[in-house]
Amino acid sequence: MKASNRALLCIFLFLFCLAPVMAGSQDEGNGQDAVEDTVEVDQDAADDESGEVDDAVETAEAIEGEEAPIEPMVEEILDVSAEDIEVAAPETGDEAIAEGGGDAGLETDTDTEAGDATAPAAPESFILQGHPIFTPDQAELVYRPLVNYLNEATPYRFDLQISRDFHRYWLDVRRGETPDLVLEEAHLTAFRMQRDGYTPLVKAVEPMTYSLMASPTHVDGSLRDFVGQPVSSMPSPSLGYLVLSRWYENPMQQPIIQSNASSWLDAIEIVFSMEAEAAIAPRNLADRYVNLEMIETSQEFPGLTLSASPAVPEEIQREILAALLVLHEDDQHYAAVHELDIEQFVEADPAEYEGLEEWLREVTGSF
Repeated sequence: MKASNRALLCIFLFLFCLAPVMAGSQDEGNGQDAVEDTVEVDQDAADDESGEVDDAVETAEAIEGEEAPIEPMVEEILDVSAEDIEVAAPETGDEAIAEGGGDAGLETDTDTEAGDATAPAAPESFILQGHPIFTPDQAELVYRPLVNYLNEATPYRFDLQISRDFHRYWLDVRRGETPDLVLEEAHLTAFRMQRDGYTPLVKAVEPMTYSLMASPTHVDGSLRDFVGQPVSSMPSPSLGYLVLSRWYENPMQQPIIQSNASSWLDAIEIVFSMEAEAAIAPRNLADRYVNLEMIETSQEFPGLTLSASPAVPEEIQREILAALLVLHEDDQHYAAVHELDIEQFVEADPAEYEGLEEWLREVTGSF
């Protein structure tokens, strides 16, 4: 290779190696310029802030040097603030009511009260206790029509209560249970009147009597014929049982009272089945069974009576009384009197029941 060519090659290689170094130096120079520019900007910002601070200080010194009082300025500021607050304050409930005609704020409550007022109120409810002279199934059939009538004829609700048997019924009476309404015999009505303050409302128009009924073989018979003989009856303290007991005052000369009949009709059926020589029965059955001999008949008592406890308000008692007095005129509820085997109800006189509680003294001792 020629010397000239070799020299050119060396120069070319030198320049090739020197190019990156020159480029880095240029970038470094540009970075340095950027840094310097940033420093200058920050310095300008600092100078501006310093100038603002100086201006603020000069303004404060100028205000401090003035002789004008600051209090009017404060009052002016406060006045402006109060106005702003008054404008921005939300309306209160009273203001809303005033703008809305006096009842805008109570619209919801008023609507609620109006809704409650229009809702139908539940009727007053009362319990009617039926006399336990029937089995529970029979009692449902006998007393239900009367309860249905009262539910339709009055604005109140009546629910029927039935005892399992006479023993349970009497136990509840002794324990002091006081149903709202009770349909029962006169001596028990008198007992409730004296002890619990019940009021008799209506009674069956027919008076109640009890008769000793015997088989046809006892024609012209007397009470003496049944001493030591089985006689059927409902349990004590049914009025029939008490009447039968009083006919035989001598404890050594009494019949054998079979007090296991579930109803007065059942007592008579026991005679037909020849399990007893006679039976004690109420008037309605005694009149019906003409094929039996009537040996003896008791005094008259007030008929089947409906009485009300003091828990029933007097005005409601009067409504019930009025409804029952016209029950027999209502053809649609004929079953209510027919099932009770009575003609009609009439108003009860409390004086008729005075002293009848004495019939219970032998089973209660003292009241």
